[in-house]
Amino acid sequence: MDNLTERLYKLGISVEKFEEKTSSHQKLLLDHVEKSDEARMHLKDDIQRQIKLITDKMGKINEANSNMPKLSTPFSHIRSPVKPKQELTNPFITDLSHQDNNQVLMKEAPQSK
Repeated sequence: MDNLTERLYKLGISVEKFEEKTSSHQKLLLDHVEKSDEARMHLKDDIQRQIKLITDKMGKINEANSNMPKLSTPFSHIRSPVKPKQELTNPFITDLSHQDNNQVLMKEAPQSK
């Protein structure tokens, strides 16, 4: 008797029963591998379909972008009023170097005569 047969005999398992069990386990494993391969192929197909959909959408977006009118500069479509320099300076502010917590030193407003 070989070593495996002796161990099976000690466990009370016949060689035939052991071969039958291992054969059924092999079949289950093969079935599992086949199902895994099949699932992998379906997943691969799904991924390829999604990639194609995304690629098609990106193509449509790129086409739409190429048909858009070109702007001369970024944000040139936004118009903001430009104030003259006189309006930007406040004649009442004398010194900003001593500014603390958004407080500024102010001159007295000129008195109208």
